[in-house]
Amino acid sequence: MPQPTENLFIAALEPEEAAALRPLLRRVTVTSEQTVVPQGATVTEVHFPIDAQFANVVRFADGTAVETAVIGHEGLTGLAPFMADRPCAWEILCRAGGEAWVVGVGPLRALAMRRPGLMTRLLALTDLYQAQAAQTAACNALHPVPDRIARWILTARDLSPNETLFFRQEELARLIGARRSTVSEAASQLRRRKVIAYSRGVIRIVDRPGLEAAACACWHMLKPRLDAVHGPSGVGSGT
Repeated sequence: MPQPTENLFIAALEPEEAAALRPLLRRVTVTSEQTVVPQGATVTEVHFPIDAQFANVVRFADGTAVETAVIGHEGLTGLAPFMADRPCAWEILCRAGGEAWVVGVGPLRALAMRRPGLMTRLLALTDLYQAQAAQTAACNALHPVPDRIARWILTARDLSPNETLFFRQEELARLIGARRSTVSEAASQLRRRKVIAYSRGVIRIVDRPGLEAAACACWHMLKPRLDAVHGPSGVGSGT
């Protein structure tokens, strides 16, 4: 099993592909709320998170914003616009600070063209992220707020090597498209059910099976696709 200091996408590459990629990488520290790609901008670099996490955020002219995806140590940021060589239709920001590998899109694209195995894995991850975005749209339209919060906590834990998560109420509201007061009450419900400990934006799962039971069907539908990309041991499955 890869160490927590590794990115799972890189760790899962064939040795010769990983060896070709690693000289292109540089390690960086990213801070919470740091924007790495503005909405509408060209993607010039992609980040392979180690223990940092990123979010795709769609911002509207009236100032409202909705998070559509979380990117953790399973993959890399800006994958779809990188693959299509198109401006990014959303903002990519760091939702939990930490370490990441970064690489310029030109060298990475050239390497993927020369390495079919790398390209295949990039396409498989693109499929996973497309499924996540589609599931999020359906989830926000159909499922109760507490169920959706349980889903996102599980998702964030699955995409992080860390047991402690950081979710401010404003961010949870962006993720699920609800008012902050609604999010506060829903999170309190989960805390009263003793499936999470939650204080001042710090979340720790204390009853993983209970939280899975509280989550909507979306987490259960997407988890096998995530496991198929990296294997069940590649994501967090404990508290």
